[in-house]
Amino acid sequence: MRPLATLLILTGSAALAAPVSVTFNKDVLPILQKECQECHRPGEVAPMSFMTYKDTRPWAKGIKSAILAKKMPPWFMDSNYGHFTNERKLTQEQVDTIVKWVDSGAVEGDEKDKPAPVKFAEGWSIGKPDMVVEFPHEVPIQNSGFMDNLNLVVKVNFPKDVWVKAAEVRPGNPRVVHHMKAWVRPPGSGWLKDAPEGVLTKPTAGQFSEATPPAESKSHPKAAQEILAKYNPGVTPQEFTLDGAAKFIAAGSDIVFECHYTPDGKPETDRSRVGIVFADAPPTKRYITITGVENHNFVIPAHATNYEVKAEATIANDASLAWVQPHMHLRAKDYELRALYTTGESEILMKGKFDYNWQLGYDFAKPIVLPKGTKLISIAHFDNSSNNPYNPNPDIDVRYGPQTVDEMQVSFMGFIVDVHADPNKLFPKKPRSAE
Repeated sequence: MRPLATLLILTGSAALAAPVSVTFNKDVLPILQKECQECHRPGEVAPMSFMTYKDTRPWAKGIKSAILAKKMPPWFMDSNYGHFTNERKLTQEQVDTIVKWVDSGAVEGDEKDKPAPVKFAEGWSIGKPDMVVEFPHEVPIQNSGFMDNLNLVVKVNFPKDVWVKAAEVRPGNPRVVHHMKAWVRPPGSGWLKDAPEGVLTKPTAGQFSEATPPAESKSHPKAAQEILAKYNPGVTPQEFTLDGAAKFIAAGSDIVFECHYTPDGKPETDRSRVGIVFADAPPTKRYITITGVENHNFVIPAHATNYEVKAEATIANDASLAWVQPHMHLRAKDYELRALYTTGESEILMKGKFDYNWQLGYDFAKPIVLPKGTKLISIAHFDNSSNNPYNPNPDIDVRYGPQTVDEMQVSFMGFIVDVHADPNKLFPKKPRSAE
């Protein structure tokens, strides 16, 4: 028995001494660099950094749990509908690697196996902007409680027409900026026309639809009130050069920042900005970002668990759909977008879940060609019951409104149109909701 016992002891010792097959430096760090570090690094939206083993190791079990539950990376569209260039989904091999690393002790491994660090852009992901539009001064953020969406006007008064190939909103204080949009307010717009510059102002009932017809730009048929750029958890800066396009800003335009802050328990201030990179030459097509499909007229009954709200709009001119960001509030569950073509054919362009905490935008891998007369139909479901942990009050009926405690069914959309097309005529004038 002694030789056998000796053999077992030696075998056990050899097994204990055997190197772990999956290590952080060799196997896990490359995955984190590719899929996670864009957000999980100092100064970005994620609350913890995954840049080093020391940073990552305390979160090993939480990482395993999040990826198995498909909570991370945040991505909500069903892969059976639509293909997107910014899709963030781990492969099964990547999931298996991380799980095996955690289950085997989450060891660091050999230093020489580490890949070179990723060099992320400092300050601006779009490169050095040609122009930066910034809050005129710091604005105070309350230290606790709830803050609704607010607007802040910066009277830029662009001296000439410009074409833009990229734009990026950078929060001045990421600790309290939940999300933010920079809107182009063209000359002649009635939106917030009396709002003082640099002051956080409450939104009006017609937040996105109250503008008067904009004045014409001297060198372009029509100016447009549209989104220039956005900042959301998980949303990357946008480029507008697909299919030779660029975004247009008319002379005399201003910038309106739409701001949603989340107080962090102490007095804070913010001074956010948007960076703009001009196009190298006049484009062959125009990229516009507008509220393409929306519904202002609905009532979600108290305690409803799966209330459906549809919205639809018909395109009046040929266009291609390049980007979609569904926008709802705390009761929203899911979102679907369909195209009904003039041939009678119907296509589901995208379909998936919705999470208010991650207001993602989705870049189509290939713009969807939408001939004149195509009807876009969005379908969303809402949980206004006590089963929804985010529901502020399940005992009331809920209507459309700009505040977070209200609801929306809005689709922000990026379209590519002919460079000479009037963007204000892409959709027929949509009626405003009852005030």
